[in-house]
Amino acid sequence: MKILLLEDDYSLNESITEILEYSNYEVDSFYDGLEALTNVSNKYDLYILDINTPSIEGIDILAHIKKLNPKSKVLMISAIIDIEKIREAYKLGCNDYIKKPFEIEELLLKVERLDVNIQLNNIEVINPTTKYCYVKKQLYINEEICNLTKNEKNFIYLLLKNKDEIISHQQIEDFVYDGENKSNDAIRSMVKRLRKKLSIDLIQNVLEEGYQIKMGF
Repeated sequence: MKILLLEDDYSLNESITEILEYSNYEVDSFYDGLEALTNVSNKYDLYILDINTPSIEGIDILAHIKKLNPKSKVLMISAIIDIEKIREAYKLGCNDYIKKPFEIEELLLKVERLDVNIQLNNIEVINPTTKYCYVKKQLYINEEICNLTKNEKNFIYLLLKNKDEIISHQQIEDFVYDGENKSNDAIRSMVKRLRKKLSIDLIQNVLEEGYQIKMGF
């Protein structure tokens, strides 16, 4: 599991990073909120964010992450005791919260619990012939790997992670193209190429709204 850690306390950041890497997690650690925000991407399975951080607060980064992908897992850490701030974090969609000071082992337990939940949801059965592995970001049709480009993989991942929702043009730009502006024609062309590769009708075009994945047919 790949983790993004934002903690501005140098010693605590080092301690958290050390125990997570010792537990075989891959960690990218940051001390500044703006730097962490610019590195938010679909490659992370879990975000660990301190609330009070330089430049940009962790709670604002949480809001950005959940807007980008509502299914992302986020663990908030902070020394604050303001219940309204904590309530706001949960309202924005954080999955868990831990208050400083804490034992590093306690944090590890929370990470392991979230990891189990992630692992339980690794395989998505789309229909009797099609399944998807979230860890490998790989689509299988009749047990054969469907060879996809990076953008196509990101698009399928985004659709499946939000399978009960319609994915907008803006969400596709933010997640698939890392915020790069793309015309409607460019996105339609990508979807058209992807449909040809799939040989099955998985992607539904919702007129003037975006795209959605078809499940269970």
